[in-house]
Parts: sequence; C-alpha cells; structure tokens
Amino acid sequence: MNIRMIALIAPCLLAACTSLDRTLPNSGSVIPNTKLQLTPGYATTPEKLIYFAGAAYVAYLVLDPMTPNWSIDEAKLSEDTYYLGMKKVRMRSGGEGEARMVFRRRAEQLARSGGYAGYEIVSYSEGIQSDLIAQRVGEGVIQLRHGTR
Repeated sequence: MNIRMIALIAPCLLAACTSLDRTLPNSGSVIPNTKLQLTPGYATTPEKLIYFAGAAYVAYLVLDPMTPNWSIDEAKLSEDTYYLGMKKVRMRSGGEGEARMVFRRRAEQLARSGGYAGYEIVSYSEGIQSDLIAQRVGEGVIQLRHGTR
C-alpha cells in the first residue's frame, strides 16, 4: 500500500518541480512560494497540493474500502475445538449486526477444511471494547462435529 502511494505521488511531485520558476533550496522554506498552473484556468501553490495530498492519504488510511470489516484471531484449543476472537474495524459505519454471521462463516470454513460435517457453538458473546475509540468485538468457542449436523 505504501509503495503504491509513493508510486502515485512521486510522478506528480516530479512534474510539479519542472514548472517551478526558481532553484531550490533557498534560504527560506523548503516549499517554494510560487504558483503551479495545473490547468489553463486554475493555479495553486505547492503548499496547498501537499496539504490536499496529506488529507487524501489520511482519509484513505481511515476509510480504505478494500480492508475487511472484521479481523479474526483463532486458537486451536484441542483437536476439534477452536476459540474465535473477532474485532471490527474502528472507523467504519454500518455492519453492526454482522458479527454472528462472520463467526458462523469462519466456523463453517474450519469444519469444511478439516473434513467435519458441521460444528456446535459452545459459547458466544459480543460487545463493545471501550478504548479511546470504541470497537465492536465478538468471541466464541466452537466444537467441530463428525457425522450429521
């Protein structure tokens, strides 16, 4: 992700450097006090471009639509028993009722991959972890079953 952002930002910065009207660095700021003509009708300063790029990058980190909503930590307690701990992404709206669905989906994946016919939920709970920014959490224990469900 960081390499992609650098690959996108670097050509823009290099293109901006060719339109500067003086040499850098001078005795003042690293960011020159000049105008960049982006289109025939719009000119801006490099300082504003840097602020906008920084704000866009922070927004992308917080609101990245490609990240999964839930992270799952699992631990094998015995041959057929698993603990599943789930945490929802902090900065995401919606999806408040999907914890149980995510839990069941992972339990079914574990059962199928191990050659089991199904699973039984031994315990399950959900709640909100109160940190600086609250986070929805869920946890439970499943036992995989041979034979029919």
